[in-house]
Amino acid sequence: MTQLVGFRLGAAVFIVLMALQLGGCGDPTLKSDATAKTVTDFVSQKTKFKPNDVSCPSGLKAKVGEEFDCHFTGPDGPYTAHMKVTKIDGDNVEFDINTYLSQ
Repeated sequence: MTQLVGFRLGAAVFIVLMALQLGGCGDPTLKSDATAKTVTDFVSQKTKFKPNDVSCPSGLKAKVGEEFDCHFTGPDGPYTAHMKVTKIDGDNVEFDINTYLSQ
């Protein structure tokens, strides 16, 4: 059985390239598809399970400290990937990721 609960990755490791886009007023926002790919890569690397239904919210402001949840189906049911933006450098965004089985 693949265990996803409790995996945590340091922020310096997972970087989403080109994860930002300009919003209507010029404020950068996170691209939900790039963020979802980060979750897929994270889970695949840590567990050898590759989720194919990751969904992340769109329209989130790109700022350090921003926290949000993405969702996907794992081998034991629905999971949540709690995401926290830890660094933004140009178009690169670094996340701290913590996955857990949703209740």
